[in-house]
Amino acid sequence: MTETVDDIQVLGALLTEEKLEGYSVKPWTIKQLMQVTPILKGLGEKLKGMGVTLDNFSDLLAEQGLQGLAGLVDLILPQLPEFLSISLRIPKEEAEEMDLGLALALAVRVLALNIEHLKNSFGLITGQMNALVRQSQATH
Repeated sequence: MTETVDDIQVLGALLTEEKLEGYSVKPWTIKQLMQVTPILKGLGEKLKGMGVTLDNFSDLLAEQGLQGLAGLVDLILPQLPEFLSISLRIPKEEAEEMDLGLALALAVRVLALNIEHLKNSFGLITGQMNALVRQSQATH
């Protein structure tokens, strides 16, 4: 069964803004999405090469403990300031000086908010396309 997304859900997603430690986490603009895509794609390829998936991520962390977490931090750390700079609309130098715990918490919030936002947006588009197709089929 296809999940329907109504206009109120989409409007809520579009107006979503969260505050964390004085930083505003908002949905990406088109420009921001184009800028973070290569970062996310590169990290995704590296994680895939390590055998890390969304399904086994928490299991791997539980199995490998701090050593596994340290390996992920080593992988993520070089990209983190640029990712946060783009996503939070702050200077890269400010992101570079950020406490690691705060930086990681912000990165997780940015990803969670934007994944949900993109999912809602695509749901609305799919719903509208389905309505157009049904309308077109009814008139022909």
